[in-house]
This record gives sequence, C-alpha cells and structure tokens, in this order.
Amino acid sequence: MKYKVFIISFLILMIFISMFYASSVYSNQIKHVNQECIKNDSLKMITKDSIINYLKLNKILKDSLKINEIDLNKIEKKLNEIGYIKNSNAHLNLNFDLEINIQERLPIVKLNYLNSYLDEYGKLIPTSIVHKPNVISFFGKVDSMKYCKIGKFGNKIISDEFFRNHIRYILYDSDNLFLKVKNQDYLVEIGNFNSINRKLMNYKLFYAAKSSDIDLSKTSKIDLRFNNQVITELK
Repeated sequence: MKYKVFIISFLILMIFISMFYASSVYSNQIKHVNQECIKNDSLKMITKDSIINYLKLNKILKDSLKINEIDLNKIEKKLNEIGYIKNSNAHLNLNFDLEINIQERLPIVKLNYLNSYLDEYGKLIPTSIVHKPNVISFFGKVDSMKYCKIGKFGNKIISDEFFRNHIRYILYDSDNLFLKVKNQDYLVEIGNFNSINRKLMNYKLFYAAKSSDIDLSKTSKIDLRFNNQVITELK
C-alpha cells in the first residue's frame, strides 16, 4: 500500500516538474514583433506599422522579446489611448505568438475649426495622412459638451440615403443648427438639438411634396423650428 502511494506521489511530482519545465521553456522563448501581429486587414485611418512603432516608442514592445515580457494589459491600455482606435484586444495564440485586433473609430462629422473628426458618440478623431473619409462637414464653433449630440446628428444624416445625398454641410451659429443643401441656395434652419428626428422627417415630407410644385430657387430659408410646421422664406 505504501509502495502504491509512493508511486502515485512520484508521478504527480513528475507531472508538476514537467509542467514547470514546459512553462519555463515557453516563457523564455524569443518572439519577433512586427506588423504581422496586427490581424486587421481593413484599417483605414492608421497603418499596422504605425501601431507597432507606437508601442515600441512607448517601450511596450521591442523587435524581439521573451513571452514572459509581453504585457497584454499594457498593450491594450496604450492602444486605446490612440484617437483612431475604439477598442483593442491583445492575446497569445496557441503557438504563443502575439496577436492584436483593432476596432477603429468611424468618422462621421468633420469639425472644420478643429480640423478633427467626430464619431457617432462624439469622440474626437484626429485627421489621418493615409485616409480622407467621406464625411459631412460642420462649420462653426461649438462647446465640447455638445460633441455627443453633433455625432448623433451627423450619424442620422449619413445613415439616411435621402439626407446623405441631399445635405452639403452643417452650420452652427448662435446656438442654432442649419443645413446647407446641394444644388439649392437656401438654408434649412433646424434650431436647437431638440426633436431632431421630427424636424428631419418634416423636411423630408415637405421636400417630397413640394419640390415639384414650387420653385425652390426663390427660397432663402426653410424653417423647421416649430412643431408640425415648415415655414419658407423667399428671397
């Protein structure tokens, strides 16, 4: 009986030693770091090389390092500080190779006075030297507290086929929103950010019903600020 207990204990000890040895071998294995670690093939605003170089510049990664030197949490934290990146995930695959997945922020509106973009959540995105997105421009200075509302407003416009093809840019002046349409001289006055959906729907219905009946070239402004009313001003 004692002999069997000894054999079992010896086998368990050998298993732990083997696991420790294997772990030690893998943790000291040298891994090379390059752009192949980035697993996204559809990045637009930022390149794979610039991501890796950014991590190396901040001493999070280097050209080659041991597995036990790879700090996945530090990699993700540093990448999430980049304005182009919404979220990142760093992990080691079954071969203990580093893999990084990136989710980019999607530019919706360009704040021309800042030369920066906003995503649909109102987060600032820097301009990029490698990609110029097709977004709606926003003219006028606005408090950063309204960035979220602007992002949502811009997203409503580009998500709607009619408005995406109809609106040239957004103008903000004296706390009032205006839309400049394409192929016409008039401005659409939205007013404040309240009841945006209703105001946009009122304009769409008005345009569908009246654009073929009246000469919009004689119109200087279309006012949507009032409930269930669309007021036109002539030149």
